[in-house]
Amino acid sequence: MHIMRWLTYLAYLMAAVCIFSILLSGPLYKLEWWSLGSIFTTLRITVPLGLAAIVLLLLCRFTGATGNRAVTVAICIALLTYLPLTSAMTARQLPYIHDISTDTANPPEFSSAMLEARANASNPPEYDGQDVASQQADAYPDIQPVTLAFPPAEIMSRVKTIVAEAGWEIVSSDALTLEATDTTFWFGFKDDVIIRLQSQGSGTRIDIRSKSRIGRSDIGKNAARIRAFTLALQG
Repeated sequence: MHIMRWLTYLAYLMAAVCIFSILLSGPLYKLEWWSLGSIFTTLRITVPLGLAAIVLLLLCRFTGATGNRAVTVAICIALLTYLPLTSAMTARQLPYIHDISTDTANPPEFSSAMLEARANASNPPEYDGQDVASQQADAYPDIQPVTLAFPPAEIMSRVKTIVAEAGWEIVSSDALTLEATDTTFWFGFKDDVIIRLQSQGSGTRIDIRSKSRIGRSDIGKNAARIRAFTLALQG
């Protein structure tokens, strides 16, 4: 029983480290107290530490060394580690790209206003070329241009409504192009979007490009953003 008591203390200590590391990672990154590399290193350590804490907590509970609060803490850890764990698994299944476009042959190009906003981005604003286009085609074959039977002016009005509802920050816009930045809630990662309209007869072709400012892999976020935008546009 003496050993189980010490295992209980160890389990709660591991749980505390796991919980606080995950909860503080986003705010500390946004405050620029942690680098992106430090966050990934911490999460690589924290997730297995949390899983080990869950096992110890459940062991201590079922041996009677602690009460039901151990199960509650284990559930909290499981919920907190779910997102980084699934994100890591998803990243391994997807190509390491971060620039997605419905037009890979002639992708929309960022304006000077967006280039200025991306001045400190580690990922350059230029499209990454045929290699990325091939990987995108294999991983996200559904990312395609949208053509609607409405004039550009009407489409742009709808585009601005969707962007506003999504909470994106508009960087620049004119009659045929809109650029905006989507900032993630927890870490404050910024991805830049450009939406280009082209007249096609009595209708309009819409192309969307979404590119992350940092990180080699976007874990499918840019493709998901384009899908969501396309569905809203067609809805």
